[in-house]
Amino acid sequence: MKTAQMHLVVATLLMTVTFTAGLTLPGGFESDTNSPNKGMAILLRRTAFRAFAVSNAIAFACSSGAVFAYFAMAANAISAVTKLTVIIQIYNMAIALQISAMAAVVVAFATVCLAVTVCVIDGISFYMVCFMILLPKKRPRDNLNRSIV
Repeated sequence: MKTAQMHLVVATLLMTVTFTAGLTLPGGFESDTNSPNKGMAILLRRTAFRAFAVSNAIAFACSSGAVFAYFAMAANAISAVTKLTVIIQIYNMAIALQISAMAAVVVAFATVCLAVTVCVIDGISFYMVCFMILLPKKRPRDNLNRSIV
């Protein structure tokens, strides 16, 4: 039961994070008063944003399902009528939901970070190429006449 309590805390934290991420969408909202899309997400038409929204919704549903499964398991553990196999089935279902939620959270935040990561990698690559092009050419030293001591 101690393990189930720790899993309940993790599932609750996942549920909180996914709920918050759903309210504070990446990219922000359109705030121009003259825009017909006022109040809509700026990145609404981007594929990465759509992947984020879907995977975040999946993560929220799975983590909330895991939380309710842990509560059901605790409620069934109190009654003396419930068999141990029912509690184990509920526990296994809660673990499967929690693992699904963790995987969906990773996908959700990877899609948001993907755009930032690509920009950072492109910027670093650009500066590295510019540095190599602008680097003064040095003549290689004649290493044939040196002896290794």
